[in-house]
Parts: sequence; structure tokens; C-alpha cells
Amino acid sequence: MNIKRVLTVILACVVVFLGFSQAMAAPKEISVATKMGPQSPEYKALTRFTELVKEKSNGELKISIFGSSVLGSDETVFKGLNMGAVDVFVGSINIATKMYVPELDYFTPPFVYDNYDHFIRFCKSDFAKARWEKLRQKANVVMLNTDWTWRRGPFRVLCTKKPIQSIDDLQGLKLRFYPSNLELNVWKSLGTNPTVIPWSETYLALQQGMVEAVTSPVTLILDTKFVEVCPYVTREDEFPQTICFFMNQTKYNGLTDSQKKALVDACNQAGQEFTASLDGLADKILAEAKAKYDAKFSVIDMGPFIAKAHGYYEKARAEKTMPQEFWEVLDAIDASR
Repeated sequence: MNIKRVLTVILACVVVFLGFSQAMAAPKEISVATKMGPQSPEYKALTRFTELVKEKSNGELKISIFGSSVLGSDETVFKGLNMGAVDVFVGSINIATKMYVPELDYFTPPFVYDNYDHFIRFCKSDFAKARWEKLRQKANVVMLNTDWTWRRGPFRVLCTKKPIQSIDDLQGLKLRFYPSNLELNVWKSLGTNPTVIPWSETYLALQQGMVEAVTSPVTLILDTKFVEVCPYVTREDEFPQTICFFMNQTKYNGLTDSQKKALVDACNQAGQEFTASLDGLADKILAEAKAKYDAKFSVIDMGPFIAKAHGYYEKARAEKTMPQEFWEVLDAIDASR
């Protein structure tokens, strides 16, 4: 073998080795879709999640966040998640998942839970676990928030254009809502006139007068500018909330065990950190809303709201206007007290 041929073989080996090394060094990319915008506290918490994933996976995984519903509605994104077009969807427990497991639409009935701890006990119950497993099988997704550390809120409010001092002030109120027949019916029973409008279109709907009120986690009222057009903020806490991380199961199964652990551990830790900051964050946001928009925050007696909602449930049970699955969920919530 002459020198020229030897050098050619060596060069070829070097090129192959360098290409292999670069391939090995390139991180696996994971896309994350959410309706939250870059200025929201939740989006910033997602950024912390990406940092922890990079750290815990030793750079083997890279998270790319697509916020502000740029990939479509929750329902559209969840369908994409099922097919593998999106890797991770971060959102509510029920809005998109009910396409595959209808019972999940009933997991947050208004004015039923005692408190957030009661809600989490239910989410960890055998009844709920069976529905998460059903979702895995039907939607091809796994959940990364295995410790349920992500709290949303820390409480919910009603932003309105006029003061709300009692349930009487709800009569005829044009309320923006999301597509949940259960919650639409409960709020109708309270006297409001709810209209389904996508989250990303809500500010414009409020500004143009299509609706005059919206429910929201308190930590989102500033980022969305809801409080700019609806400066009266009333704590109503109709249900506790968590943030779920749903991942395409095929993509998840394609990771190594250490990469899977890095993802789950990062998710649980980021949620724990975010939840620990929520109370202080809520106080800060309310103070800023007052300074910037002269927003007025109030806490009123929710007893009449709860009584009216429970009256709706009793009537629905007697008239059998809700499916059997709903009563099974309600009984399981009661068993978790």
C-alpha cells in the first residue's frame, strides 16, 4: 500500500470519526407547546424547566418552547401531540384531554373541592390514576409531572368591568368561557351569560365589548392585560388548578432511562420552585395591577355561589341531565375529602 492510499484511508477514518462525534454530541430536541406568552409567570417557569433539563441530562436534551398558542388551540396541539407532531403539551388537566377521556372534563367541577390539598389527593387517587392510564392508552401520552408539584393560580379570580359585590351582580353578566359544558351550565345557573371564546382572543373580545368579564388564575391577569379593560378583580376560587405536562409516548420511549429521569426530575423540581413562589407572585401582580391600571381587588362571601352551584348539581342528578361518568367523578372527589 503506497503512502497516498494510506493517507486517504486515514483521512476517511478521521472524517467518519468526527461526524460520529458530532452526532453523539448533538442534543435531542424536544418541542414544548403552551398557550402561555413569554411575559407570563408560567412561561418563565417553563424556561426554568428547560434549564433544569439541560443540567440534569448533561446537555443531552434541549427544550424548545412554542408559546402564545402559536401552534394552535389546546385541542389542535393535543391532536398533534397524539400524532407526534408536538413532543410535549403544557396545559390544563381537562380542556384538551377530554377528547380522549371524556371523564377528565369533570375533574374540576366548580365549587366542589374543599381546597387545593383535596384536589391533589383526588388527582393521586386510584380513580384518577385509572383515567391517566386510559389517557395514556388512547392518546399515546405520558405525564411528566409525576409528583403533581405544579400549582396554577394560586387562586382564581373574576375580572370585570364593574364591581362584583355579591352573586346578584352576576345576573346577565357576559362572561368569556372555555368549551366545557359542565362549567358553562354551572355559571349559567349562577346567572351569567357565558360565551366560548379562545384564550388568545379574549383580550380583544373584552376590549370590543363582546364580553365584559373573564375568569383567570390571578397570576395571568397582568400578562394578558385583562385587568386593563376589566379592572375589578374578585377572588372566586371556583376550583383549584394544576399545570400538566403531557408528552408523546413514542418520543418518551425513545429516550434513554437517564434522559427520562432527567425530564421527570426537572419537571417536578421546576414545579416545586414555581409553586413555592406563587403567593408572593400573586401579591406582586395585584400590587402592580393597582399601580398600573388602578385595579381594585376584593374578596367576597362565596357561600351563595357554592349553594347555588350545589343546587344545580342536585337538580341535574334528580333530572338525570348529566351522564353517569360525571356522578362517578363527583363521588370519587367526595371520597377523597
